[in-house]
Parts: sequence; C-alpha cells; structure tokens
Amino acid sequence: MANVIKLRKGLDINLKGKAAEEIAAVKEPGFYGLVPDDFPGVTPKVVVKEQEYVMAGGPLFIDKNHPEVKFVSPVSGVVTSVERGDRRKVMSIVVEAAAEQDYEEFGKQNVAQLNADQVKELLLQAGMFAFIKQRPYDVIADPTIAPKAIFVSAFDSNPLAPEFEFALKGEEANFQTGLDALAKMAKTYLGISLKQKSAALTQAKNVTITAFDGPNPAGNVGVQINHVAPIVKGETVWTIDPQAVIFIGRLMNTGA
Repeated sequence: MANVIKLRKGLDINLKGKAAEEIAAVKEPGFYGLVPDDFPGVTPKVVVKEQEYVMAGGPLFIDKNHPEVKFVSPVSGVVTSVERGDRRKVMSIVVEAAAEQDYEEFGKQNVAQLNADQVKELLLQAGMFAFIKQRPYDVIADPTIAPKAIFVSAFDSNPLAPEFEFALKGEEANFQTGLDALAKMAKTYLGISLKQKSAALTQAKNVTITAFDGPNPAGNVGVQINHVAPIVKGETVWTIDPQAVIFIGRLMNTGA
C-alpha cells in the first residue's frame, strides 16, 4: 500500500459537469508551429532553413546555453517560415506537414540494460528531454546537473481537469517503461490520487508511490515535493508531466 498523505489546506471548486471521458476525432492541421516562448529559460538557435525538409523528430532549434537540448518537429515536411520579431527574436518555426510521414529512428531500447547517461543521451537526441523541468524556477532542466529526485504527479486536482487514468488506458506498458527510464537517472517519486485505482499507478514499479487525499492543489507537483522531499538550498529536482512519461516509454519501446 502506498504511503498516504492527507491534505487539509486548499479548496475544491464544485463546478457543474466534468471532463468527458471520450476521444474526439479532429481534422489534422496542414501546418505545425513551434514557439520558443513556450519553453521558459530557453534561448533558441534555429538549426533549419526555410524550404528545408525535416523528418518527424528532427531538430528545429536548440538551446544556445545547452546545445545538446533539442526541440524537434512533430511532423515531417517542409519548413515554410522562420518568423522573427524585434532584434531578430525567434517567434515561431512553421512546418507544412507532408502527405506521407517520415520518422527519425532511434532504435528500440531495453531500459534495464541502459545506464543513466545512456538514457539521458537518448532523450536529448530524440527531443524528449525538453519535457523535463527543474525546480527551483520551473524551467527546462539543465542536463549537466544531476537531480536529487524526479517527481511525476499522475493526477490534476483543478476543476474540470481530465482524468489521467482515462488517457492511460492502453498505454500502461509505455507508462511503466517511461518510469523505468526516469528511475535510471534519479530516484523517482510518483504522486497519485487516493481515488485512482489503475494498477499501472497503484502498483507501478521502480518508483516511490505516494497517494494524496485532499482538496486542490493536491495534484500540484510542487505541493507534492514539499510534502515528500522538500528542496533545500543547492538541490535540484526534476518534474515531468505523466503524459510525457508515456511518450518516453513509447520511444524506448518502439524507437520512434
């Protein structure tokens, strides 16, 4: 049984209705844009040119301060524009999706046979490292600093927030593989809600599971860090969204 922490401070706003547990089909857009301002703390350096063809998973820009941190294209296609603002600030990089999609191949991985450096290098090459943020400051993690721990909050206690257990259905194996990969780099803590029953959460392996019972903001990863392993001066911890954990696991299991 996971350790249970009861929170009394906070407030649940009882809004009418709840997030629908259904997957809606949407028309795929023809153009996709990456906006560097969506990644706090990053100074972008564009590594593609207009009219250049890129593959899904190929880099569009890197962080000038940490060139190993790549930000990759979600689709394959032609770079139609690199939009700049004042003082040539990069505003966005737009890719027109090709009819036939090509993907960068990174190779299937057996996480059990990888060490921390190998996992980190694979995430950097595939552009997955950008999903990881660090505390203090809540910016893209510095890959040169070893974290004290990694925290994953598997639930959102905000009003009308979607239930992660629904998104997790069919992705349980990828989620566990993602946790296995994170655990190679640092001790990993998984925060779950006392209401969640999925075995992929309550019986997750290679992580320390803590169940939280209480009002919003119980699902906030910062609140969970404060109750489980508070940060002291000179320490750094990493955080990552549970959906991104699935993406990392999918990368390891499929190579793409």
